[in-house]
Amino acid sequence: MEWPIGAISWEDSVDYCAWLTKTCGGGEWRFELPSEDEWEKAARGCDGRFFPWGNGFDPTFCNMRGSREGEQERQRLPEPRGLFPLDESPYGVRDLAGGMSECSATVSGSRAEHRIEKGGSLAGAEALCRSAYRQLIGPRNVNFVTGFRVCARRTR
Repeated sequence: MEWPIGAISWEDSVDYCAWLTKTCGGGEWRFELPSEDEWEKAARGCDGRFFPWGNGFDPTFCNMRGSREGEQERQRLPEPRGLFPLDESPYGVRDLAGGMSECSATVSGSRAEHRIEKGGSLAGAEALCRSAYRQLIGPRNVNFVTGFRVCARRTR
């Protein structure tokens, strides 16, 4: 099983993508974070749904606070990817509403001092699981529930 990577900063995720491009890209592939728009399109599909699975919310559909009975009061821990099969977008992308919030390549602010983070997390509430939800993070901020997703782009 694959486990999510958490407690990572935006700068760490960008450095990993650069390393992956150098190590595995072979001159044909570039690896990088998805933009906020790419991430949201992967989650919402063409119909603009609120959550990857549709417009109705059920906490048992994704890895978030309250997804399992009796867990509302205690801290959730990371779980392997894919354990919540209903947390899947129309494109087959999994774990976008829960698990780890994810860094995007999009910067914000007058001096580009913030980065956009997308997706709900295992510690989040319903509002954070919405596909359109976004929050600002600093490039060096490290949070237990912040991770990232990699996009592969063909260079030739």
